Amino acid sequence: MSYKRTIPFGLAIMFFCIAIFASWYEGSELVDNSFEWKHTAVFTSWIHDGEVERGNISQLDYFVYSIKFKPIFPIIMMVSFIYMIFAIGQNLLKPGLKQNLFVSILGVILLVGAGLLSGSPTSGAKVFMMSQLLVGILLIGLAVFHQFRKVQLD
Repeated sequence: MSYKRTIPFGLAIMFFCIAIFASWYEGSELVDNSFEWKHTAVFTSWIHDGEVERGNISQLDYFVYSIKFKPIFPIIMMVSFIYMIFAIGQNLLKPGLKQNLFVSILGVILLVGAGLLSGSPTSGAKVFMMSQLLVGILLIGLAVFHQFRKVQLD
């Protein structure tokens, strides 16, 4: 792998790790905000059959809280993760239909995720949803552009 690909991939890993810790830290406010337990502690409620207490809140619920109320680091986390998956796909798949299909599937997964968040009333979740929508559309557009360019060259 060349330096042109290694350095951006390493930066993406670094941004991803920093964003994980920052999102986790910001989401830990959930423990002190008992009014949000009913709506935000979805994993804890699922694991403990609806019983949510201060001591049994799941770490995954911290990320849910962070997405809903402080979405900057979750967005950085999502974008860097998508970049890493994209870069791995670019290295493993030959340019052409398989690579374009892979990028399109990534875009569709993001669009489905945006659809799942579309009903959230919080402004943070709406910002996160819009970022998923934007990145998903960009990925699908990139795949379509490359496919049409390939067809025109052939």
